Amino acid sequence: MKAAVVVATNQPWEIRELPNPKPQAGQVLIKIHASGMCGTDVHLYHGVFPAKLPIVAGHEPVGEIVELGAGVTHLKKGDRVGVSWNQDGCGRCLYCQQQRKKYCEGRPEGPQSWTDLGGGNSELMLAWAEGCTLLPEGLDYENAAPLFCAGFTIASGYFNANPVPGETIAVLGLGGLGHLAVQYAKAKGHPVIVLTRSANKEQLAKQLGADEVIVTQDDFGQALAQRGGADVILNTSSSMKEANQALTGLHPEGRLVCMGISDEALEISPMAIIGKQYKILGSMQNNRSDLVDILHLTAQGKIKPMLELYSLDDVNKALQRLIDGKVRFRAVIKYTI
Repeated sequence: MKAAVVVATNQPWEIRELPNPKPQAGQVLIKIHASGMCGTDVHLYHGVFPAKLPIVAGHEPVGEIVELGAGVTHLKKGDRVGVSWNQDGCGRCLYCQQQRKKYCEGRPEGPQSWTDLGGGNSELMLAWAEGCTLLPEGLDYENAAPLFCAGFTIASGYFNANPVPGETIAVLGLGGLGHLAVQYAKAKGHPVIVLTRSANKEQLAKQLGADEVIVTQDDFGQALAQRGGADVILNTSSSMKEANQALTGLHPEGRLVCMGISDEALEISPMAIIGKQYKILGSMQNNRSDLVDILHLTAQGKIKPMLELYSLDDVNKALQRLIDGKVRFRAVIKYTI
């Protein structure tokens, strides 16, 4: 099989021919049709994300099951599936017994993932059957791919905030995560406000479903409060300074959900949290039901990922655009079908 192999940090990925893998008990073999790329690939490139090299990356893979390992009964050959980052746990630790395998403590490196079996930047991929989710009818591979990381994260962030009908949701940032967050919140029936520094994104935000767009170079929180505030802020920005600002635009008992990864510290005044009872929430890919929800909304046409498509041979072009911050808004490797 052909695959893009990460052989060293800060070096182009190499297109190589590798032996076709064989699924073991509990695993499936997938013919990959599309594989999304995101910021984690940049971290991997620079050596910030810990992974044993060489490795095949690709944690937003979708494709068709072509072979089943022993003991796999809930999937079949020909199934259209995607693979989550966390695929399976040890099955024996406290969190696995609670069906919260993403917190598995049975192995020092955490749950089974693409870092163990290899990712989706290849023609064939091994995955644990427990990590596979069926694609709904009507959802094509290229639009499904980014939902298995970015979309899953957005949906889980939304549900972690526990919004009720009628509450206003503000989305901070309008990039790879943010453009999905706007559509998702709107599909859920909420008034949506976008907070951005970029005036050239105002029209796009409205096209995506935003009811209002706040473009400011000043304090996001002050600007949001002047427009009436919000009940939930879905923070997709990597700037914790901006998140800290935006917090003051929340209504009492509002929730700030952080989904953008950053090395910056989120510095919050205890008085602000106590006085208005704000909640600060983190979010990653949480319950499988969150993923299924956004998959079906996308299949229904209520969400449309904005994609740049590349061939596997052009994976380094996609990677360089990610490094340069030029991808708008999700990069996807699409395989000839």
